[in-house]
Amino acid sequence: MYETLVGNRNAVKYSDPKVTDLLLDICEKAKSENCYFILQAIRDKVSRAQWDYFIEKYQDNQTVFGIIKNIQSICECNLVEAMLSGKVKETASIFLLKAKYGYIDKQTVEIEHKGSVNVNFNFPEEDTPPPH
Repeated sequence: MYETLVGNRNAVKYSDPKVTDLLLDICEKAKSENCYFILQAIRDKVSRAQWDYFIEKYQDNQTVFGIIKNIQSICECNLVEAMLSGKVKETASIFLLKAKYGYIDKQTVEIEHKGSVNVNFNFPEEDTPPPH
């Protein structure tokens, strides 16, 4: 019954050129409106579900996925610039950078030891049979 639907592209709402044009439009919006968050950039253009669908569907398409990554980097740069200029609180910026842009805290632990360290190793003698 459903065999005729396999490979049927009639239900596909977005063709590759249409997705590219839509994402370029979102890219321009992200630049001109200084969007700090992806949801700001895609608002009134596509839903969050559609955005997630584009990310999954086009991850192997260098052109489309490149535009998606460009939109993400524009929003990230806008957020950092707004934080540095005082428009956005640092804690909000840090939260968004961690939660939505993959940043993590990196801790470097340096240990300084003064003095000497003694390590004793006790090895069994070869002539001694193992205990039963």
